Parts: sequence; structure tokens; C-alpha cells
Amino acid sequence: MKRNLTYFATYIFIFLLITLSSRANEIKILYKIENEIITNYDIVTEKNYLIALNNSLEKLPKNKLEIFAKESLIREKIKKIEIEKIVQLKEDEKYLDQVIKDLYRRLNFQNINEFEKYLSSFNLNRKIVREKLKIETLWNKLIFQKYSMSVKIDNKSLKKQLQNKINKAEKNEEFDLSEILIADDIEEKINKQIKRIIKDIEKLGFDNAATIYSKSSTAKLGGKIGWVKSSQISDKILKNLKNTKVGNHTIPIKLNNSYIILKINNKKLIEKKVDFNKEFEKLVIIEKNKQLNQFSNIYFKKIKQNTFISEI
Repeated sequence: MKRNLTYFATYIFIFLLITLSSRANEIKILYKIENEIITNYDIVTEKNYLIALNNSLEKLPKNKLEIFAKESLIREKIKKIEIEKIVQLKEDEKYLDQVIKDLYRRLNFQNINEFEKYLSSFNLNRKIVREKLKIETLWNKLIFQKYSMSVKIDNKSLKKQLQNKINKAEKNEEFDLSEILIADDIEEKINKQIKRIIKDIEKLGFDNAATIYSKSSTAKLGGKIGWVKSSQISDKILKNLKNTKVGNHTIPIKLNNSYIILKINNKKLIEKKVDFNKEFEKLVIIEKNKQLNQFSNIYFKKIKQNTFISEI
């Protein structure tokens, strides 16, 4: 009799363990964005994805990382919904292959096999990353289609700016930069945000602050821009960089309706051999991307206000 009771108690204990374990792994819907949902599993996957792109996020407090992953997913879902209203969620496969290649090279991987092995250590695969990059790529195309005609480039002014820099420079400098782009319609909100960002740069590190706060496309990579020649940088920004030491960041620099904070990761001198036409083309691309990024932020803010988001 005692043996039967022991077996029964053991059975109940095992049953409860399995049930509790099952419930712990249960997929729950946490948010609904129009016809899209976000589950607890999606949040975990997003956290892994964000950490894979920027390892320093592992140092964030768990609650902050949870909030950031949630906000990141909500942005992604809103963009996906808007894209599907206008175009089919399709992208040229070869172009996507190139986007993935650019990503893993920026993360210092030599080939896709190395990258996939790295992703698997975060319970991710190429399919998950591909889908996320597809949404970002199609969003950028959408913004280009809507606003490319609104982009204004003063070629004469840019050429003059470039020529002046070439004439003045004894040697060309290159800066390895990271950025935090801060954008808002209301100046008072921007000022409050800047104070919070400066505090979090000191507390969490520049990379993490960039990932959390920056409105630039570089945000998920910790704000990393990479190497930029001094000839491709505006006089206003270059002046601030000249007064900033390697490893430090600039004060917030006002750019039209936004602010930018730049960190100098490294810098070097290069030989003064400049192909004017190539440098000018790069300068035009930088200016176009800057304006399109501003349009992207404005458009996203507008559609977010009209998107139904509910917490389940």
C-alpha cells in the first residue's frame, strides 16, 4: 500500500513538473498591432537578434532590454503593415543576399557560413535575419519612392564645400565614427531626451545608448558608421570632431530639425590623393541618405499615431 502511495505521489510530482514546464514554455500573445501579433517567443527572438548585432546589449538591465525589444518589434510590425498596404512583401533575392553580405562583413565575418554559425549561438538562423532585413529594405524603398523627389541637393554648394576642404587640408583625415541621431518635432522634448541620452551614454555605454535612442538606420549596430573621410563631413561637424579626443563623443550638434552625437572610435591620417568626382558622388549620397532618414522618421511617427496597438 505504501509502495502504491509512493508511486502515486511520484507520478503526481512528475505530472506537475511537466505541466509547469509546459506552461513556462507556453506561447502567449502580448501585443496586437492591427492584424499583427507579438508573442513572448517573439520578444525572446528579438532580444537574441539585437544582442547578436550589438553584443554590448547583454550588459543592459533585463527590464531595459525587454522594453527595447518590445519597442523594436512594434516598429517592425508597423513598418510591415504599412509596406503591405502599398506593395507585396517581396524583394529581389540577389539584392537581399547582398544586404546580408554587407551585414556580416560589418560584423567582421568572412563568409555566410561563419555568420550562420554565429547566429545559431543566439538561437537564430538566416531565415529570421533575412525576414527582418527584407522589411527594412522594403521600408527604405517605400520612403525613397515617396520622398525622393522632395530631396534637395545643392550641387554647387557641395562642390564648393568639398573643394575648400581639399585646398585647406595638409593631409586628409579619416574618422571611425559611431552616431546617435535624435529627432523630434518639439524642441523641449528633444532637450529632455538629450539629457537622458547623455546620462545613459555614461551609464550604459555609447553603443547601447545608440541602439536604444538613435533614429538612424545604424542604431541596431550600436550606431556604428565606420570610416568617413574629413572631406565627406560638413564643416560644422568636422569642427566638433577636431575638438574631440579618440574614445570620446561630441556635444549634441544641431542639424536642421535634429541633433547628432558622434563618438570617435579611431582616426588616422591618409595621403592627400583625392579623386574629386568620386568624393563628390559620396558626398551627394550622404546628403541624400540624411534627408531620406529624416523623412523616414517623420513618416513613421505619422503612421504610428494612426496604428491601433493594444496590450493583451
